[in-house]
Amino acid sequence: MELGSLGGGQYRALASRNTVRIERDAVTTFRVAHEVTHVWQKRHYLMPAAFLGAPCLRQPDWNCTPTEAHADAVGEAAVLAGCGPGDFGWPNAEVTGCALPNPLEVHP
Repeated sequence: MELGSLGGGQYRALASRNTVRIERDAVTTFRVAHEVTHVWQKRHYLMPAAFLGAPCLRQPDWNCTPTEAHADAVGEAAVLAGCGPGDFGWPNAEVTGCALPNPLEVHP
């Protein structure tokens, strides 16, 4: 698992091509959307060109890459849309029925 820092707190989260893992006490809409975006990036081999050189919204500078900037932007869009972890299929989480952000339509 990868160790990172968001907002001053430590968390553990990992996204592979098929799986998202987040520690139970660290599950938030932002983190689920962020990690699900990494799955989307890996499955589709896509990352919008607009994120080349874009700043990250939450990742620390040492971990800011175009893929992280894109995942941060999708995570923020999900929070702003009023989504919850359940909207992304997270187990035992409420589904709000929000309009999920399309990763290709989110911009820096």
